[in-house]
Amino acid sequence: MKVVCSIAVLWICLITMWQSAGRVNAEGCLKHHNLTSAQVQAVAPSTPVADVPVAVKCYSRCLIQDYFGDDGKIDLQKVGKRGSQEDHVILSQCKQQFDGVTNLDTCDYPYLILQCYFKGKQSGTIAS
Repeated sequence: MKVVCSIAVLWICLITMWQSAGRVNAEGCLKHHNLTSAQVQAVAPSTPVADVPVAVKCYSRCLIQDYFGDDGKIDLQKVGKRGSQEDHVILSQCKQQFDGVTNLDTCDYPYLILQCYFKGKQSGTIAS
């Protein structure tokens, strides 16, 4: 039986993994981007980034903004000891895949990182 997961599962995984008291506020991010959880859940994890509503992509940025470095990229030092060794390996691979891409909009990068992480968690490897 094939399980179909929504992109919301991805954010739940990341919130659980990276949550620091008072720092991640999914409800606040939803409100800030004028979204409902149903709208976020309606986006399939395999949806190409160009087809994802901007508000959903920017919601992803809002959720993980505390983990960005000065360069606007995920900083594994800021992720710290959150998550397992596997989580850090997957995130490192995702960073390698997307950190050098220069033609991304501000909210595309965090969405792609989360999408990559989600796919890596599901399959045990990332797609290149």
